[in-house]
Amino acid sequence: MTERIWEDLLTERDRQVITKAGYDKEGASSWESRGLGENPMVLVIDMQRLIVGEDVPILEAVEEYRTAMGEVAWRAIDHMEPFLGFARGNDIPITYTRVVPSSYDDPDHPDLEIVEPIAPREGDAVIEKSYASAFYGTDLLSRLIRSDVDTVVIVGNSTSGCVRATAVDAQSNGFNVVLPQECVFDRIEASHRIGLLDLWMKYAEVLEVDEVKSYLDEMGALE
Repeated sequence: MTERIWEDLLTERDRQVITKAGYDKEGASSWESRGLGENPMVLVIDMQRLIVGEDVPILEAVEEYRTAMGEVAWRAIDHMEPFLGFARGNDIPITYTRVVPSSYDDPDHPDLEIVEPIAPREGDAVIEKSYASAFYGTDLLSRLIRSDVDTVVIVGNSTSGCVRATAVDAQSNGFNVVLPQECVFDRIEASHRIGLLDLWMKYAEVLEVDEVKSYLDEMGALE
């Protein structure tokens, strides 16, 4: 059973609401908010140098880049790197996003590069975006439709920002959304945990990374 990392933040009434309203079993009542399809794609959100930074405590990382998360990001990369390798081994396609802030005149600036341990490989798509959602102002939706994808597995950052915005838009466009919880992160721990709670209740499957691997393994075997 998945460890729910937000459980200790809930009051007793919160737990009762979740159970009595059926969020623990069915998710949102207005739409099918959880599910696992048969043709997944992994989407890696904004794993760039200016956001990741060096593998140091976050308070040191922000001295170099105010957006950097340091060891918070690197502990997620410890899970993300083997997870992406596993996905490739099962022929699951991987797409990356890069945010290109308006403050950067050069889209090829080294600050905007995806960090090496999880950098794109030959054949991986890389989408540039300017806003939180990977869908807004990009051709991601067209790519997913052309590839007959029905499930988006999202890793990267931040849980309360770009991951959430992308997950909500993916679900709103009819895709199943899966979040391996060890592979997403946020600079604020409360935002991370509450963000995952909200996404789990209304928009996505939130699973441990080993559970997601089992799912991808099964989908790879169907190819």
